[in-house]
This record gives sequence, C-alpha cells and structure tokens, in this order.
Amino acid sequence: MMVFNVFGRTIGVKAAESGWKLYRVDLTENKHSPLRGYVIPPDVELNDLTQWLDDIFHEMATAENSEVKRLK
Repeated sequence: MMVFNVFGRTIGVKAAESGWKLYRVDLTENKHSPLRGYVIPPDVELNDLTQWLDDIFHEMATAENSEVKRLK
C-alpha cells in the first residue's frame, strides 16, 4: 500500500481489480480502514495519484498543511 500525507491526513492507496482503493491509515498503530465515498478511476496512473488526491481533497488544505506528499 502506498501512503500519502494529504493535507495533514494519512491516506493509503492500494491497487485493486477495479482500479484503486482508498484507506484511512494510522501509522502509529499500523492499522488501516477503508475510506468510503471516493472512487479513483481505474485509468489514473500510478504517477498521477498525488495530483488526483490533491484535486479531490484540496478543500482540506490549510496554511500549515498545504500539499500532498507520498510517505511510502
């Protein structure tokens, strides 16, 4: 699973048969749970995931958390 800091929230992205699945991630406890309500189209390429997350979650941006970064 790839893990991203999305404007201060830790979100995981995992490849699935239908494209990509999103997860809430707790790195301190090494746990994750499905993040429902979001669908990453299957044609989004691996290299485009950071931009896709930025486009979808940009409302969460703050002065302190103003970007999306891949953590792992």
